[in-house]
Amino acid sequence: MKKTSKRFVAEGNGYVLGERTFAAISAIEGMKLNAASRKRLASMKKRKLSSAAQRSEIIVAYTGGKIR
Repeated sequence: MKKTSKRFVAEGNGYVLGERTFAAISAIEGMKLNAASRKRLASMKKRKLSSAAQRSEIIVAYTGGKIR
């Protein structure tokens, strides 16, 4: 009888990094969040926004309120 193993198959074109993994990679690369970004991320986490809502809020923050 053939054994099958469950494999992770990524959907889409990439992978999603967790918060800790992203922070570790960023630290190695020497990137740090400024106070406004840390505050924004804490607020989004507290409000439990969806991924789409988080992306929209970040885009608005960096484009001066203009969404494509």
